[in-house]
Amino acid sequence: MESTVESTVSKNRRPGVVSFVGIVLYIQAFVAAAFGIVALVERNNLELQIVTGQSDSDLIVLAIVELAFAVLLFLVAAGVMSGAKWARMLVAIVAGFRIVVMSWWMISHHAGGIHSAGIITILIYVFVLWALYGHKESEEFYEGAM
Repeated sequence: MESTVESTVSKNRRPGVVSFVGIVLYIQAFVAAAFGIVALVERNNLELQIVTGQSDSDLIVLAIVELAFAVLLFLVAAGVMSGAKWARMLVAIVAGFRIVVMSWWMISHHAGGIHSAGIITILIYVFVLWALYGHKESEEFYEGAM
């Protein structure tokens, strides 16, 4: 009877790789929110407008988009951490899209540090896909969660 209880507890326990992916998503949500708030607060800063090449109204739109993106990232991170299959699928779709985009970017742009940044980005997203779909404990976690 004790082994049944232990196996049930271990099936519902979130693996470390899933926690890592969720924490990275939470960090991305925080950074997007901070960026959105800064863009909104500093939209009238003439120096920022000159450096970015954006007008006051452009910075407002950018801030709103970033804040909406932050909320979405926070919800997806919470879903990944709780075992929601929709969140896992959404992260996989975004990861696949980013891998394709970075591969195309590396092929079409031959100058600068694009290649090293592209390779690092692709490796990170391959790890994310492995963490969510290729890891045995992750599969058990998402199968056990509803």
